[in-house]
Amino acid sequence: MLNVKKLPFDEQAQCAAYMRATHNMSQAEIGDVLGGLSQPHVSRLLKHAKRKGYLVIEQRFVKELFDANWIREMDELLAPTGLTADLDEFCRREGVAKPRVSVFESGPGNTDAALVQRRSRFGRTASGRLVQLIGRSSVVGVAWGRTIKSIVDGIAASRQPLDRSRKTVFAAVCAELVSLAQHGHSSSRLADSLDELFNAVPEENPQLTGFPAYVPRHYDETMQRSIWQFISDAPGYHRVFSGPDALVKKMDMLITSVGSSKAPVLGSFEELVQAAGIRANDLRQLVVGDVGGILIPKSGLSPAKATLVDELNGLWTGIKHGNVKDIAQRAFTDPGQVGVVVVALQAERGDTIFELIRQGLVNELIIDHRAADRLQQLLSERLGD
Repeated sequence: MLNVKKLPFDEQAQCAAYMRATHNMSQAEIGDVLGGLSQPHVSRLLKHAKRKGYLVIEQRFVKELFDANWIREMDELLAPTGLTADLDEFCRREGVAKPRVSVFESGPGNTDAALVQRRSRFGRTASGRLVQLIGRSSVVGVAWGRTIKSIVDGIAASRQPLDRSRKTVFAAVCAELVSLAQHGHSSSRLADSLDELFNAVPEENPQLTGFPAYVPRHYDETMQRSIWQFISDAPGYHRVFSGPDALVKKMDMLITSVGSSKAPVLGSFEELVQAAGIRANDLRQLVVGDVGGILIPKSGLSPAKATLVDELNGLWTGIKHGNVKDIAQRAFTDPGQVGVVVVALQAERGDTIFELIRQGLVNELIIDHRAADRLQQLLSERLGD
């Protein structure tokens, strides 16, 4: 076993910093664990660790002491100038409810490496807001994606207190995608991760596994009906979607990301193209993006093309448009419910977000500045027409 007392001062400081940051120990507790170091000595070690950059102190604002409207005004300062006013006016003109918007920094760059860093930074800064929203919810639907995973990772890495005394059900709302099978950002795995974080005694959450994300369009009606019957009878699907007490009917919160027209249903686009029997470019011309795997048609489509998008959405075995609409409407009617929470970064997601707002499908936006800038641009253009 490591004898910390015999280590050089700098290495002792590293050990003390680890115990403070990882296990939130007091100076006395650190001294105990590290072999009987005195409290004044531990204090000197921690000061040294801060100077050397081994220990970064993150401050937490005590929001519980302040009015919710004041907190909202503070959060709105993060948004681009004029976004709140433009969103107010747009929603008034369209006759739709206004979502709440929280904007967080993600950083620069569009290379693959830069996007990894941006998602990580966004996840850390946005995690506090998601914790607040989950704390108000009882049944939470969880979609899939790297952006959602980044926030879940941000929650896990933070030192913010989590109320684990109340039971929260986390339910996957999308089947396992073949391309995500070996990754931690599938719907079922993210639901499990949140369950472990927020529940003192994690339970068996419904898993949407063992069946495809899409029912191929080229199958005949009899085969499609058989596949849907098989899916409906799957225990996880039955509990989430098709049973008499289906969780989707009780969801007071849905966490989802969005895709763009360039990359709708990110992570399963090729699966969708194959199941639909349609060319990729033709599909991109039909949709502005997706929310939780549900294709969002571009405005102004011909009736035939709009019907085609509906048909393609019928292939998706995950959460349906009507489910999302119901969750959003329940929250707009009952302010105590959170509703549909969309997390997104990058400017290209702004177009999808704009359409979701227009359709009344989002209650809360957690986005980065680039997505917010694009959203404001679209709002300004529409208001200027």
